[in-house]
Amino acid sequence: MYKYIKRLFDIIFSIIFLVLLSPVLLLVVLITMIDLGFPIHNTIRERIGKNNKIFIMYKIRTKKLGKEYEKDGSQYTKISRLIDFLRLNEIPQFINVLKGDMSLIGPRPYIPGEGFDGKKYFKRHSVRPGITGLSQVKGGRFISFRDKEYYDDYYADNISFLLDLKIFLITPFALVKQLFIHVK
Repeated sequence: MYKYIKRLFDIIFSIIFLVLLSPVLLLVVLITMIDLGFPIHNTIRERIGKNNKIFIMYKIRTKKLGKEYEKDGSQYTKISRLIDFLRLNEIPQFINVLKGDMSLIGPRPYIPGEGFDGKKYFKRHSVRPGITGLSQVKGGRFISFRDKEYYDDYYADNISFLLDLKIFLITPFALVKQLFIHVK
């Protein structure tokens, strides 16, 4: 029953967030065009969704072309690093939520071939991937793949309104905490 209500919440809140954040989105697009040039969309766009279905995730590019896989910090400009860290480049994912590819709350979608060998079916793939989720509020990109797998599978096994509400309410605080702990 909750999955139907969850989908309704996803649609309503995505519309609200898109309307409220549209000025920010426009500003981020303009800054990205000036800072990084074209294309403004993320060049690595395919993701694994519910039931291992591949979809195109909308995201504004924050990495320099040709440096998408670098891990030494050279892939960012000062401005694009800030946009990425504040997750402002992820505002277009509300469109993915409206389309039904994603949810507001759920495991972050994997890039095909990254993070696992494709042979293991994670429980995380039994639910729609989310803009935020349990592994994000537990540390996001700063925790191990094994921890992400644990939190994502836990979420898939225990999905509920109260868990989603808790994640939704904790997300802004987790983002601020990560900003202060991990700023270099």
